[in-house]
Amino acid sequence: MTIAGCTTVEELIGMKVIKKDGRLQDFDINKVMLTVEYASDSAGAPMASSDIKNIGEVVQEKINSYGSDSIHSSVIQQFVIDSLKELGFSKVAKHYSEHK
Repeated sequence: MTIAGCTTVEELIGMKVIKKDGRLQDFDINKVMLTVEYASDSAGAPMASSDIKNIGEVVQEKINSYGSDSIHSSVIQQFVIDSLKELGFSKVAKHYSEHK
């Protein structure tokens, strides 16, 4: 899979997430996709696994384009919200933003 200049997802492994409390954590797209799945279920609008995967790919592209080796968790959250809206999941985006 090619993601905005990366030939493999593994190339994104070095990305660090700066948590709200300042801790650094390795970026894991699976956590993002799991959170999207929970938000969609909680919103009463369960998403297909292919849609969740698409959201993950869009978020990864945005993170790769960010141009840094670290990113604040709040920026990732905004990328998720924007991606959900762009792909037509406004109800899930609203629920995600209210519960993060």
